Amino acid sequence: MPKLALLLAGLVLLSPSLRGQEQKTTREEYAATVVATGGGAGTKSIMIDFRIDRYATEEEVAGLAQIVREKGTDGLRSALEKLEVGRINPVAGTGNSIAVARKRKEGANTIITMVTARNMTFLEQYMGTRTKDYPFAYLRVQLNEKGEGSGKLLAAARIKFDQKKGHYEIESYGNQYVRVINVRPWK
Repeated sequence: MPKLALLLAGLVLLSPSLRGQEQKTTREEYAATVVATGGGAGTKSIMIDFRIDRYATEEEVAGLAQIVREKGTDGLRSALEKLEVGRINPVAGTGNSIAVARKRKEGANTIITMVTARNMTFLEQYMGTRTKDYPFAYLRVQLNEKGEGSGKLLAAARIKFDQKKGHYEIESYGNQYVRVINVRPWK
């Protein structure tokens, strides 16, 4: 009888760690190539990785939407800086925490959308450049059944609520999305 009680106590104590292991196995990891064209630098490409530990709930997204309505861009940035559901980074770099990640099905494809409070350089903060008004990064990828696909990246974006139109807008600094190609899952 004492052995049975000890076994049951061990299972109860281990169950949270087993649940934690189950959550870790739900992590999704991808690699991709970001291709920027135009501007003075010409065409550049870099390899990135992104990892998503969990997706935002409807309640979390509704709460963030309320923050945008009530406190604007600064309030949203402050809230996003406290969240981390994954990480996006250039290969061999530190990158940014992903604050919000959403996943949905669209026909046979899967759409993953991520938003982060982007890292701003010291000079950008000190000089007060116009890019400071675009404190978010936005990545959207569309994947096929194999988890492969492409997408677009806004490296500097502003998210705001248009009171007159009654909807949210994502505005890019500059006039184009950066292409994200060769998205594939890490195996």
